[in-house]
Amino acid sequence: MNLFNLRIMNTVQNQIIRNLLVGIGALLLAIGCSNDSTDSVRPFASKVSLTLSRYYNAQGTTTLPVWESSSQAGVYVPGSSVASYASPILPGSQTSLFLFSFEGPRQEVSTIVGFWPADAPVFCENGRLQTTIPTLQDGTVSPCLIGKSTGRLDSYEGCEMTLSQIFCVMYISVKKGDYAVREVTVKANGGEAIAGELSVGIDDWAASASEQTITVTLPELLDCSQEAQIIPVMIAPVTLNKGYTATLTDTDGNSFAVSTNDPVELTAGGKYDTDEAASSYATELIFCGDNMIYMINADLADATGYKDAVTWSWDATTAATTLGLAASRCNHLDDCKPVNNGKQILATSSYHWCVLLDVETQQILFHTTSSSNAHSAEILPDDRIVVACSEGTGSTNNVLQLYNIASPNVIVDQVPLTSAHGVVWNEANQRLYAIGEQSLQVYSLKNWDTATPSLELEKTIQTPQNGLHDMTLVNSNTLCIAGKRAYLYDIGADRFTEMTLFSSSTSIKSLNYNDETGELWYTDATHPEGSQSWSTQTIRYATDMNASSETRTIKVPDLDMYKVRVLNW
Repeated sequence: MNLFNLRIMNTVQNQIIRNLLVGIGALLLAIGCSNDSTDSVRPFASKVSLTLSRYYNAQGTTTLPVWESSSQAGVYVPGSSVASYASPILPGSQTSLFLFSFEGPRQEVSTIVGFWPADAPVFCENGRLQTTIPTLQDGTVSPCLIGKSTGRLDSYEGCEMTLSQIFCVMYISVKKGDYAVREVTVKANGGEAIAGELSVGIDDWAASASEQTITVTLPELLDCSQEAQIIPVMIAPVTLNKGYTATLTDTDGNSFAVSTNDPVELTAGGKYDTDEAASSYATELIFCGDNMIYMINADLADATGYKDAVTWSWDATTAATTLGLAASRCNHLDDCKPVNNGKQILATSSYHWCVLLDVETQQILFHTTSSSNAHSAEILPDDRIVVACSEGTGSTNNVLQLYNIASPNVIVDQVPLTSAHGVVWNEANQRLYAIGEQSLQVYSLKNWDTATPSLELEKTIQTPQNGLHDMTLVNSNTLCIAGKRAYLYDIGADRFTEMTLFSSSTSIKSLNYNDETGELWYTDATHPEGSQSWSTQTIRYATDMNASSETRTIKVPDLDMYKVRVLNW
C-alpha cells in the first residue's frame, strides 16, 4: 500500500470516528430534550471514558490490560441494581470511549460505578458495591478492576473514570529448601475477615469482608529445591490490627508458618510481601570467611560443595563506604551470629570492625571500626551491643566493648578480658558470659537504665583448657565452650563436662550443640585448610558429642572459613 492510499485510509477512519462522536452527541441531546420531566422513565445514552490500570499478577509483577474489541465493561447507575454493558469504541489501547444505554428518570449529578471484566461478580445496591474474594484459591490472580465517577450521565461531555484492582495481593515468600509446598492457609491474628463477600461503600470506598480464612491449594506442587518461590493470595483491602499467620504444608504433611503481630494495612490495588517462610524441618546454616557470609539449606548441600544450597549471601566489600574502609579491609570475617530471630546478623572481622546487618534489606543498622581484632559480638537489652576484641597491643585489644546501636563508633564502656573471643547473653538469669584465654567471666548489667551503662564483673571461672575460641548458649543453664577440646558448662552446678568427640581437637573455631537432638555443627581448624593457619574449608556435622568422628561434611573449597552458625535446626 502506498503512502497516498494510507493517508486516505487514515483520513477516512478519523472522519468516521468524528461522525460517530457527533452522532453520539446528537443522540444525547435528542434524548435529553425529549422529555423535561425528571420523574418519567425513558431511555438515554451516556458517553463514558474508561481507563484500565495495572494490576499485580501471580508472578509478582504487574499486568497492563488493554481494551479488546471482544471485551465489554459494565456500569451501574444510581437506583438500578442491573448493570449496563458496552463494548469499547476505540479498542487496542488502555483507554477507550464507551456508549452505555440506560432506562430511568432524567439524571442529575450522580455517582456511577464501572467495572471490568464484564463477567466479574460485581453487584451494586443501596449505596454499596458487592463482589467476592474466594476463600478457596489456586494461586492465580483474577483481575477485578472497579472505579467510580460523579457527573451528569446524560450530558454531552459524558464522564470518565479509571478502573483499578479492588483487592490486595499478598505474596507469601517461601525460602529455598529441600521441600515442595502444596497448600497455604492465611488467617488474621485479630480475627478480621479477609475474604468471602467483599462489600465496599461507594461514598467512602471503605471495605469489609465476611470470612476469616483463605486456603490456597496449588494445582501443581511448588518445588522449592532450586530457588525461592512466591505464592500469591487475593485478599481483602482491610487493616489487620494484630497481623496475620500464613501456615504452609509441604508434601510430607509437615507445617511451617510465616507471621507477624504488627498491624498490616492491605490496600486496594496494592501488594503485601511477607517475610520468608522456611520449613522448620530443614536445617539452615550461616557461615563466614574472607569477605563473605552465606546462608545455606544444609539438606541441599553435600560433601562436594555448597553452591546449590545457597539461600542468601552478603559481600562485606559492599560496606566499604559505610565503614570508611578500603574494600581490602572489608575482609577476615570471623563471626556471623544470627540475632533477633534470625532477622539480623552480627558480623565481626579481625580487621577491627563489627556490623549489625538486616538480612532482608542488607542494610547496616550499626557499625563500629573501633573494635580491634573483633572476634564475636552479642545483642544486649535496650538496643545495646557488646563486642569481644581479641589479642593485640592497642588500647582496644583484649577488652569487651559496649555500644548503643543508635551511636555507631561510640564506645560506652570497656572492660578488660585477655584474648576475648566469645560473648553470650543469658536472658534467663540476666547475665553476660564471656571467654578469653583460659577463663569464663560472668558480668551483670550496671546502671542500665542510665546514659552511662557498664558491665560489672561478678565472677571469673577457670576453664579446663586455654586457647578458647567459641561459646554458644545451649539452654538457660548450659553453655558450650570450645577451642582446645570442648565442654558443656552447667551454670547451676558450676561444672564442666567434656565432649569426647573433640578430645583430639586443638583449634575448634565454632561449635553449635542441640541438647534436644544431640546434633552438632562445627568448624575445626586443628588441621588447617585453605590459605591461613587458622582457617578450614569444611563444615562438620555429628549426632553424638561422644562419638569417634563426624557424621557428614560440607565442603567450602573457595573460602578461608572461620565459623558456622545454625539459623534453624
